[in-house]
Formats: sequence, structure tokens, C-alpha cells
Amino acid sequence: MDKTFRYRLRILAVIALSMFAALTARLWFLQVLSGEEAAAVAETNILREIRVPALRGKILDMEGRTLVGNRLTTMVTINRRELDEADFTEDERLEMLTEIAIEVNRSGSLLKVTDIEDSISDPSFTRYDDIPIATDVDEELLIYFGERPEKFPGVEVVDSTVRSYLYGDLAGHLLGWVGPINDREYETRRPPSNKAYGVRDEIGKSGIELMFEDDLRGVAGRRVVEVDRLGQIVREREDLFVPPIPGDDVYITIDIDLQYLLERQLERTIFSQREAEPEKDEDEEEDPLPYDVPGGAAVILDPRNGDVRAMASYPKFDPNDSIGGFSREQWDSLNDPLNDLPMFNRAIQGEYAPGSTFKLFTAHAAWHEGVFGVGLVKDADELWDDPGYYRLQSCVGGTNQAASAGAGGCKFRNANDAPYPQIDLVRAITVSSDVYFYTIGESIYINPLHNETGIQDAAAEFGMGAELGIALPFEQSGFLPTPQNRLERHEENPIAFPNGEWYPGDNVNTSIGQGDVLVTPLQLANAYATFANNGTLRSPNIALRVVTQTGELVREFGERILGEVEIDPEFRTRAIEGLLGVTMDEDGTGYDAFNSRNFDGVFFPLEDSPIAGKTGTAEVRGKADTAVFAAFGPVEEPEYAMVAFLEEAGFGSRSAAPLVARVLKQLATDSVEDAPTAAVSYARSAALPLCLEWLEWLSSDRLSNVGSSNSDIETGPVLEANGEVRVRGEVINCEELLLDNGITVDVQ
Repeated sequence: MDKTFRYRLRILAVIALSMFAALTARLWFLQVLSGEEAAAVAETNILREIRVPALRGKILDMEGRTLVGNRLTTMVTINRRELDEADFTEDERLEMLTEIAIEVNRSGSLLKVTDIEDSISDPSFTRYDDIPIATDVDEELLIYFGERPEKFPGVEVVDSTVRSYLYGDLAGHLLGWVGPINDREYETRRPPSNKAYGVRDEIGKSGIELMFEDDLRGVAGRRVVEVDRLGQIVREREDLFVPPIPGDDVYITIDIDLQYLLERQLERTIFSQREAEPEKDEDEEEDPLPYDVPGGAAVILDPRNGDVRAMASYPKFDPNDSIGGFSREQWDSLNDPLNDLPMFNRAIQGEYAPGSTFKLFTAHAAWHEGVFGVGLVKDADELWDDPGYYRLQSCVGGTNQAASAGAGGCKFRNANDAPYPQIDLVRAITVSSDVYFYTIGESIYINPLHNETGIQDAAAEFGMGAELGIALPFEQSGFLPTPQNRLERHEENPIAFPNGEWYPGDNVNTSIGQGDVLVTPLQLANAYATFANNGTLRSPNIALRVVTQTGELVREFGERILGEVEIDPEFRTRAIEGLLGVTMDEDGTGYDAFNSRNFDGVFFPLEDSPIAGKTGTAEVRGKADTAVFAAFGPVEEPEYAMVAFLEEAGFGSRSAAPLVARVLKQLATDSVEDAPTAAVSYARSAALPLCLEWLEWLSSDRLSNVGSSNSDIETGPVLEANGEVRVRGEVINCEELLLDNGITVDVQ
């Protein structure tokens, strides 16, 4: 019995040990092997990455002054997850959003409930993102929303950074603007691999911001948060934080002081010319077309290296308005032809007939094609009388031949039918004799000894008719009409171009920069810069260098030579003599602009700094003429080449030439004033009424009024008794401000 019992106990012990071993093995498997795998899966599921945007690099001018940077802004954000967890009813949710919009509007920023709804429903934001719904709000909202978390779940007022254009609308077309990336850009842009776009990033849309997007754009950082299975944030994994790397800085060739001068003078001329009364010729029956002057452009280049020193286009826009994205209303207004297209950069996108400024290149073609002294074209130094009109040789002999003359008919005239006695090449440039160049234009085309496209070929050598390759987007190529491309246009689109024939009259029009000849202001400025430097055609340069935030050079931009134009020294001497006559000879078309106050001209120091120039007046069907002036100087060692175009402004001698004279005089006399930042401009505007009050106070009983000069508004501009006004941290001196506005202050 005992043996049996012991035997049974042994069997039970073995069974128990076996079961215990199996249980131990199972527990070890579940806790060690499967536990590690489960933990890894769990960890993967609860880590969430939040992208941290990087600051964009700065844009600076040639002197290192910051034109575009980044600034702190106060922003209202809302967290979609916290809003959902609040479990509001639809009415409660709408009530909350309405109150947010009301409070933001009270702070001075326009916000609609629909705007908030659109932001919250934006699929580009994740459940864990703080979605921005308003920027540049009053900091007092921080207290308002912060004290009511139960009423505004997920709503925070935080500091953020946005793009800042320190000089306001100054150089806006050059600098460009940034905005939210759209679907097409997201699919087509190819940024560097470490700068991949997020679906709600802001990117460069135009100007330098667009062309140097890859440099200005930084490398985004990363925050990692740990959430539980319900989506609640448990903690932030600071050990996994990757800081963002700011973008590189871009230095450009622009002198912001010169840019300010150019834009101010361009705008001044446009507004002045809009008030001018067009002159009516005695033989004209109809009233002349009004000077509407919807816009204009001006460019200043350095002929020595091709650098763009200033480039202006009017009307203009303020890139600061793009912060957070343009509204639909803003965008439509900025691109509305009825508003004269403020976002259209006329300096590189506008295509205009150059008018008589083109005669320099017609003369160059005639000289180098051996046209002078052949047929009707006299030797370059032979004097002859211009009767004021020119009859095409193709018209001599009958009506059939007259029909073959083509554009313009048989008879071509000088402006106002003016005759010019005793002219040669030099004199023809100085007084701008159309007849002289009509003769060249027809002769080149009909004489088999000459290259029939000699004028167009010469213009192309100087960079016209093709993009110049400036590092700015949307540059246009202009157009040089030839018999060949006239025919090609007709064959490709006979409805738009019903005539495929080329006539002598077309060549005559081409010789004076009319007909189908089109150039951009940049092209014409670059062509004159090429002539000024004796034939080196360069691609206009807008960028100097790219550097890191620590000042290390990434790359540098030097001059880019596109070609060399052979300019005969004897021709260059004669041409320059004629161009100097434009500004220095009493019969020169630009004489008044440089030697009188007529039409807002100046007394220019021509003896110390001689300027070679050429006026142009380009006819536009159904509109007033386009006014043009091109110049370079000082002639012996040119430092600047400048061109101005004014749409529907009349004679170039009366609007464009005075504009150029005023700008170049300040350059010649080293009197270009400092450009004010947007903050200073605002402070000056706000201070002017108080400074006028201060001036009145000076002329009264000072002792009895000394306390009345201070503003009662603590947060507004404050006028001190010493004539200083403090506005948002800026100090404005009233005496200087009033003097700038033509008001002399007697402080004695």
C-alpha cells in the first residue's frame, strides 16, 4: 500500500513539475519575447511627429542693409483635437467661433467665422497641430482667451514669426512675396532633398523670393510627442527634438537709397503728367488724347559689370500684404487691368516700342553694313536739308508701286512736320530727325548690296529681341520684326496676323523703333549700357552672393558676358557726339530737361559730368504716346545707364527726360538721401500734423503754451516741446520733417 501510494505521489509530482515548467515557459514567452515585440509596436503607435518650420534667410542690399527679414507676430491658434474633445453642440461651437471672430476684429484684425471654419477644416493640418486663424492681433487677447480656457478650448495666443519687408512697398517687384504653397506648386517644385515641402508651407511666389527659394528656405525641424491609445498627449520627447536650420541670406545688387529715389521720382512724374494738358497742333482738328499715364518703369544699370542698381515699376504693391496669404479680394484687385496691374513688373515684363531711342542701333547698322554714301544715303559727315517728310522710293512711278510701299503709305513725316536744315549723322541724332533714319531704313531693305535685316541684326547684337537672363521670374523677350517672322506668324495664325508680307514701309517704321518693334525697359537700358562700355553685352545681374547665417560664403555671382559687339571707334565718336548734343546743344531734344526748370527739369552739372542721352516718343494706336528717354554717363567713364518709360505720357522730352535728369543729378552731386524704412515713413506721416502744431506753437506765447504741445493719447504719437515726435519707437525731428516738406522753421 505504501509503495503504491509513493508511486502515485511520484507520478503526481512529475505531472505538477511538468505543468509548472510549461507555465513558466509560457510566461517567459509572453513577457520576454512577445513583450518586447509588443512594446516596440506600442512605441511606434504612440509617437507623433510635429514639423517645426525654419526661418527664411534675409535679403540684403549691396551695402548689407536688410530689406527682407522675419519678425515676431502675435497669432491666434486653435487645436482641432482639443476642440473636438470639448464635445460642444453645433450651436455651442458656432457661438464660440463667433465670439473669437468678434474679439479678433475688436483688436484690429479682420476675421470672419467662415475664415475660422475654413482653417479648421483644412486637411493639410493634423489633429495635433495648432492651426493659425489670425495674425498680428493685439497681445491683450492672450489674457482674454487665457482666462477662459473652458469657454475657448484649444484656443491659444502665441508668438510666431512671419516675413517682414522692412521698406514696405519699396522694391516690391524685385523682392517678390511669399504665400502658401498650392497643389500645382507642391507637385511640380523640386526643392533640395533636405528641404522638402510640407503641404502648408509658405514659399516664394515672385521676385528674389521665388528665384532664390532654395537658398532662402531653411531646413525644417521636428518635435516628437507621445500619446496614449486615446490620442491624449502624454509627454513631449525632448530627447528626439531636432532644431530647424534657418535659410541662407541673399545679397543683391540694389542700392536701396537709389531705389527709393528712382521710385519716388517715377511716381512724382506720373502724377504730374496726369495733370498736364496735351498740346494741340494748329492743323489738328480733333483734340489730342489725354495723358492718362497708367504706369511706367525705370531701370539703372552699371555698364561696367551689368549690375542692376535700381529698378522701378509703377503702380506697385506692398509685399507685407501677402503675410498669411492674399485674400481673394486683394488678389483680384492687384491683378485687375482696371487698377493698371500693380503686380505687373513693367521693367522686365512690359514690352514697348522704343521710339527714337532705337535710332542709335539703326545708325550702328548703317555704319557697319556700309550703307552711308550708297544710293540716297549720304556720307555720315555730309550735310543736307531734311524737308520734314520722306517719300518712299517704292512709291515713285505710280499707284501700283505705291501699293507695294506697305505700312504707313508713301509719305513719312517728322514729328510736327519739322524740317531740319544742314544735318549729318551727328546732327540727326541730336535733333532726332526721323527723315534721316527713314532714308536708312528703306535703303537697307531695297538695296541688294545690303543685308535687308541689318537693323534687326544690330539690335539683336545689343541684346534686344531675346531674354537677357536676369535672375528674376517672368522676364519677357520683346520682339524684333523681320520678313521671316512676319511670314511665320501669318502661317501659324492667319486670323491674328492676316498679312504675311513685308514692305519697305515696315523697314522704315522699324528704323525709328516703331511698327512691331518691342523692347522691355531692361533690354533698352542694357543695350545703352553695352554701347556705353564699348561693346560688352552682359546679362543684367541682380544677385551678389549667398551666405549662411554664420557668414560663410555659399556662392558668389560675377558678371556674365553674353557677347561682344564690334563698334567702330569712328562711329562711336560720332554717335556719342550726337547723344551729347541731345542734352548739351540748345537744339537737342533733351536740352530743356538738363538745362532749365521747364517741365520739371534741372540745371545739370554737364561740364563736370556730361550725359549722353536720347529721347523717344512712341506712337500707340488709340492712346497718347509713350514717353521714353535713355542715357548714360559720365561719358568718358560711364558709371550709370538709365532708361525711363512712361505710358501715355506724351513727348519723351517733356516727361521721361526730366525724370532721368533729376535722378542722375542727385547721383552726379552725391546727394541721394537715405531711404526710410516703412516704420520711419509711418512715423513721419503721423508726426507731420503734430509738427505743424509745434510750428504754430513756436510763433505764439511759448511760456503759456508749453504744456499744450504734448499729446493726450498715451499710446499715440507724442510731441515734445523741443520739436521731437516719438512714434512707435521712432524719433522724428520736426524741423527736418518740415524742411523736407518745403516749410522753413525759424527757431531763433
